[in-house]
Amino acid sequence: MATVEVIGGELERIHQNLIEVLAIIPEDKLYWKPFESEKFIRIYSCGELISHIGGTVEYAFNGITSNLWEEPFEWITREVLPTRSHIAAYLDEVAKVRRMAFTDFSDEDLPKRIYFPNAASTTLGEILVKTLSHASHHRGQVYAFVHLVTDARLPVTIERTTKERGVDF
Repeated sequence: MATVEVIGGELERIHQNLIEVLAIIPEDKLYWKPFESEKFIRIYSCGELISHIGGTVEYAFNGITSNLWEEPFEWITREVLPTRSHIAAYLDEVAKVRRMAFTDFSDEDLPKRIYFPNAASTTLGEILVKTLSHASHHRGQVYAFVHLVTDARLPVTIERTTKERGVDF
């Protein structure tokens, strides 16, 4: 399987996981935080984390596909996305842009240089890996917080191939 297919598949799995986990989170707990402290790092709610994942993916793929490097954080706030259905609709819109982009990618594109408005550059591969890593990290935080508000079974985050099923990792 091509590297681009693997990365695209993992981003799709994160999207599906988040849509599924949104249905598990009680609506009144969507923006609940386990604690807040002025002396500690900022604590995010599940709703904020899921919206942030969408914003991260949107930022990357709007930049890659249309050179629009505008951070979407103004429209991923609690006020704009107040319910699970609002967040799910936002994630679905972001997924459309991501899926469209992946139809044009191949492994040969991974070393392609991408330029930011400030003239700094990176590669398509680096953007994809960093976006996947960032989204995966926050999905783990969402899962940890969901365990604090419900006993529901969470969606599987990894699908093993037939070859891997015999190996426990």
